[in-house]
Amino acid sequence: MAGTARQIHLGRQLRQLRTEAGLSLDEAAAHLERSRATVGHWERGHSRVSSKDLDALLKLYRTPENVAEQLQQLRRESGQRGWWQSYKLPSYLAPFVGFEAEASEIFHFELGVVPGLLQTEEYARAIHEVGRLALTDAELQHWVDVRLKRQERLSESSGLTLHVVIAEEALRRVIGSRVVMANQLERIDKLTRRPNVRLQVLPFGAGAHEGLHGPILVLRFPDPGHCDVAFSDTPLGGHVIDDIRDVAELARLFASLQARALPENKSVELLRSIAQEQASCAKE
Repeated sequence: MAGTARQIHLGRQLRQLRTEAGLSLDEAAAHLERSRATVGHWERGHSRVSSKDLDALLKLYRTPENVAEQLQQLRRESGQRGWWQSYKLPSYLAPFVGFEAEASEIFHFELGVVPGLLQTEEYARAIHEVGRLALTDAELQHWVDVRLKRQERLSESSGLTLHVVIAEEALRRVIGSRVVMANQLERIDKLTRRPNVRLQVLPFGAGAHEGLHGPILVLRFPDPGHCDVAFSDTPLGGHVIDDIRDVAELARLFASLQARALPENKSVELLRSIAQEQASCAKE
């Protein structure tokens, strides 16, 4: 069972402290008279450590008092329910949505579709209708509702900045209908007027590029002690990526795509041009 974003972050911190203390998982478990599996679950964020056990671990690792206090606070916060927990999300998705709710910056590249945080309800519905799951009408609406709820993070007061690079083909691909696409592109145009939404379009003319194999999604957090994380979504499910080297490589690839993409002003010009084409075709 996947844990909350804070629980996963706490587990990563505990693993790092144990490694720095030169202790094995077996040694930490023996000190607490717990099983190796239990301590491993804490470190992977699969289960919530008690205050007593956390205190014992922090003393074993000779953790500075100020850091110990921060981690105990993080443990307390990990027990708080986020809005997404009432939606019964799949275990692979819930941790990502939790991280997304905490992020201060999101770096998102999409090759074939509009990024979820920018989608209209009609576009999101059309995407889920052809997704990997066979959904009832109620389940389909459930997934759409979750996506729309996540979009509340784009409010200018949320503290989130979205850096997005969209391949031109995603803007031209007709999802749902021409009308759906025209409305979708109009929504993106409106969102780009917000200071916390930074859009760039990767044109066909860019040729071969680093994103040909699929989307890139990296999240950054206001807490400097919280490492960046990434998310990989596949037809079989998704998973959070927290290996520092892998996340750094994905961030590098995203930066390369930004460099290849059109500047923001030229991107908006192309977006509006494609929107006019979609709207004209919708009237025919």
